[in-house]
Amino acid sequence: MRHIMEGRMFLVGLFLACAGMAGCGLCTPVPKETGEVPVVERPVEEPPPAPAPVVEPPPVVAPVEPPPVVPPAVVKAIQDLGDKYPGLFTFDPEKGMFHFQSDITFDSGSSVVKSGAKAALTKLAEILSGDEAKDRALTIIGHTDSDRVGKASTIAHLRGLGKSPDNMGLSEARAEAVAAVLQAGGIDAARMTTQGKGQTEPVADNHTPAGKAQNRRVDIFLTPMTNPGT
Repeated sequence: MRHIMEGRMFLVGLFLACAGMAGCGLCTPVPKETGEVPVVERPVEEPPPAPAPVVEPPPVVAPVEPPPVVPPAVVKAIQDLGDKYPGLFTFDPEKGMFHFQSDITFDSGSSVVKSGAKAALTKLAEILSGDEAKDRALTIIGHTDSDRVGKASTIAHLRGLGKSPDNMGLSEARAEAVAAVLQAGGIDAARMTTQGKGQTEPVADNHTPAGKAQNRRVDIFLTPMTNPGT
């Protein structure tokens, strides 16, 4: 009986000791349920990335070779014509340029085309009127040396044409005379343009006879027409 009483007293003392201690697990009250549902935070979903734009490759364009300034068949015909009239003109097929020597084409101080040069220009008109060259325009430019026009006959001739009695007037008259022969040979006047440069564009020294002879010239340039057939 004594032992039982001592055991009970021990338990009562232990209980009282626990009640006075903080954080005792045996005496921690159980929290009551409040009925609230805990909020669970969900991660924010990032929008899917936009698809990369589709870049179409540029179309492959084959390079277009420009047509020759003068077709080969026309070049051959012009070269054959030059062989028949040696010294009258030179021809550069890459530039499409004729260079007529004025001393062979005209008498001194005159804008009347000599007979031999007239025959060659008439043949040239036939060549340039063919199917392979009829879409080419002709720019005809007259040039002189630096010697001033002094002959009375030349001055009267230029005034009769309505030109100024100087190198500029003489170069204009000679360019127009060449165009008139080409037109008579069959080239449409609408294909031709004439200009006079006088002594302003020398190609050689005007202080020597040889240089002056080179500067007295008529140049003809062939170029594709802007609106062929109109």
